[in-house]
Amino acid sequence: MSFRPFGTRIDLYSPLPPDECRRRLEAKFVPGWERPYALRPRGRFFGKLLVMWLGAFDWINRNSESKLIMWLKPQTSGTRLSGWAIPGIQFVLFLIPAAIAAIYGFMALLAYQPDRPPADPITYAVVKIIVAFVPLGFVASIWGFAHAESRHGRSLVTFLKRTVCVDEGHPKILPDTD
Repeated sequence: MSFRPFGTRIDLYSPLPPDECRRRLEAKFVPGWERPYALRPRGRFFGKLLVMWLGAFDWINRNSESKLIMWLKPQTSGTRLSGWAIPGIQFVLFLIPAAIAAIYGFMALLAYQPDRPPADPITYAVVKIIVAFVPLGFVASIWGFAHAESRHGRSLVTFLKRTVCVDEGHPKILPDTD
């Protein structure tokens, strides 16, 4: 298992041009607030940026559901779709301050000096180092949870592959017919 704290990297190739990919995806997305509780793919384009999610209330209530953030870039005779499957945005916004607080707690615990010298300096140093690593362990467990949740974006990736006839990785090189 590789360490991916903010989601899984996705790199796909479609033989279709970017405009055709965009047209096909927009045709398949559930529009607006139609069937809000259905967990069907929804998305929005911002120029060449595509943001996909499941369900109308996904950004509000299902903060652990994965989202896809993809860029559509023209490449050779098709489109490169690259981006991330990330955990819910509220979760990521929680993770950043938690990491900052854990690093601050780690540094503060290591820098702490008692008023009187401890009875056994070696035991004191060992306990101090162990306790200092507790906040970092907390953040590492949150990152692990974020990584596990990012794998749930597979349904969105499958939808993307099915809709725009995607091949993984690089474009296929066709042999010369001359």
